[in-house]
Amino acid sequence: MNGHWKKQFNYEYLGSYSLEGDREKVVTIKGVSTEKVTGQSGRKEDCFTVSFKEFDKPMILNRTNSKAIEKVASSPLIEEWIGVQVSLYVQPGVRAFGDVVDALRIRDTKPTKEKLTKDALSAMQEALKLGKVKQVEMAVPKYNMTKDQQAILTKSIEEAKVK
Repeated sequence: MNGHWKKQFNYEYLGSYSLEGDREKVVTIKGVSTEKVTGQSGRKEDCFTVSFKEFDKPMILNRTNSKAIEKVASSPLIEEWIGVQVSLYVQPGVRAFGDVVDALRIRDTKPTKEKLTKDALSAMQEALKLGKVKQVEMAVPKYNMTKDQQAILTKSIEEAKVK
């Protein structure tokens, strides 16, 4: 077994453990909705959630993260949030539910991507040969790349996972 211990449980929503530490991930908003959520006390309440193309589970939105999406999307209208890319990250030391926890947050700035150079692509392929699959997977969303570059990296990642 590998990864964060919280990943061993069947949580229905994304949390700080979903990013495995202090890493950041660029994601694309797929949809927003209201869902009945059972709290720690067993009480059910309606919660505002957002789903991302990159994850199977939705994220419960609080005011802080909703305001961050509004800022990135340049709109308070949730129907205009679909397709917007945001950066998820872990903020340690947040007071919540009578405890200090790591919180899953959304940056209030638009994610920036740099063009994938031949040197960067070569470096990623070398890292994959050394078994650094997770590091390369985390770096991929930070780059704009051609379809050919994406195909090369996808194939290289798949091959590295098999080894």
